[in-house]
Amino acid sequence: MLSDSDVTRLADLFVDSVRNNCQGEVAILFSGGIDSTAIATVAKRFTTPLLITAGVEGSSDLEAAKKIAAELGLPHKSVVLTEQEIISVYKKCYKIRKGELNKVELMVPVFKCCREAARAGKWRILSGSGAEELFIGYNRFFKYKGKKLENILKKEIKELPSGDCEGQDLVAKNFGMRMAYPFLYPPFVDAILAMPLSERLGTLENKKPLLRKIAAKLGMPQDAIDRKKKAMQYGSGVHKILLKNIKQIEEELRVKEELKQRKRDQAAAKFPNRKKYYSR
Repeated sequence: MLSDSDVTRLADLFVDSVRNNCQGEVAILFSGGIDSTAIATVAKRFTTPLLITAGVEGSSDLEAAKKIAAELGLPHKSVVLTEQEIISVYKKCYKIRKGELNKVELMVPVFKCCREAARAGKWRILSGSGAEELFIGYNRFFKYKGKKLENILKKEIKELPSGDCEGQDLVAKNFGMRMAYPFLYPPFVDAILAMPLSERLGTLENKKPLLRKIAAKLGMPQDAIDRKKKAMQYGSGVHKILLKNIKQIEEELRVKEELKQRKRDQAAAKFPNRKKYYSR
């Protein structure tokens, strides 16, 4: 069992990570869940971050975020998404980084939050990505045990920079901003992975027990510590709308790509020596 000093050491490493990312004007992708609230709780020690939440009207993220932001005493902006906006932004995100629905949909609320942050003059935005892998938050992890689970977690953490984080990075760059990931601070990652798996693994009903201990040590609002959180695309309501419209969206994207390719082929046939000419 972890001692109180062990939890304090982990909390201190997380504070170091957040402090390192609080220079200048800062915003936080905020859902009111334990991950983003941990970042906000620490960030307010060093700056006054703008908390930004995107979601459909009445979504769990918008409601929870408003309540927790008030408890933290930090400025908060809610970005309410309509069905048409979600579809439109999904197409823009697909152009930024092509991929399957489960990869591109995460970028939709990030896109809207980054746009709002840019309008507010923020140039750095903090994301809670990495917490699910470090603290075993996804349901799919509970299918595995022991060494196999440890290997899966290490692999997914290693792949984050070229996976979900890359999508967020590209969205932020689109607005001239920089995304930062406090949970992926190398000393913090190493310290968490060095903890016994039994300390990190909870149950489907009570996930992330180690993060909850760290959150309590950081002085987080109890409502955020106790909240059972869904991934951003689910808590925001984005996934449900995209799932309903994805066939039509994919067909439109396919047709547009075919038209672009046809124009490229026609240009190549009309000016067969263009490439050769410009390569001289």
